[in-house]
Amino acid sequence: DPNRSMHHFLHGVSPDNSELAFVGVEPGEDGPWGPANIFTLPSDGGPVHQVTFGDRPADGPEFSPDGEWIYFNTEGFSDTVGHAQIARIRRDGTGLEQLTFDERVNWFPHLAPVGNLACYLSYPPGTTGHPENEQVELALVTGDDWASASTIVELFGGQGTINVNSWSPDGRAFAFVAYPLE
Repeated sequence: DPNRSMHHFLHGVSPDNSELAFVGVEPGEDGPWGPANIFTLPSDGGPVHQVTFGDRPADGPEFSPDGEWIYFNTEGFSDTVGHAQIARIRRDGTGLEQLTFDERVNWFPHLAPVGNLACYLSYPPGTTGHPENEQVELALVTGDDWASASTIVELFGGQGTINVNSWSPDGRAFAFVAYPLE
């Protein structure tokens, strides 16, 4: 229902600029935050399309460079509240695949616009949500080998470190924010 009330958080633009991917957060029963799912919307307006369905949070949607997939983080694969893992789903909502399977809490997958690299934010086990002021890691994925992601940097950061894609246009560099300790 396009008239329902929800908070919207834009995260992705399709490679051909025709579609936007966003997180829609329904109002909660006991507060402002309820279920969070992934939605798309034509860039020039039109009907909203719900891509994920569930009562476990999904966040950080981003289109693959070929536009076929939406990558995101979700708690939908775990019975542990807060245990987000990286997944992908086709734009039409089919083909859901879990990509990370570890004890860490993984957020915000970002794919290089060219080449075959991805980077995501990884919190320590047991983290709930994506808080700031945490010791975190950035993990690098080469090819489609998500199981062999390597830690490229450990830093003090979290919320705000890589909320949106910050790959250079040529896919050779990735910007992020660290919070210096005083």
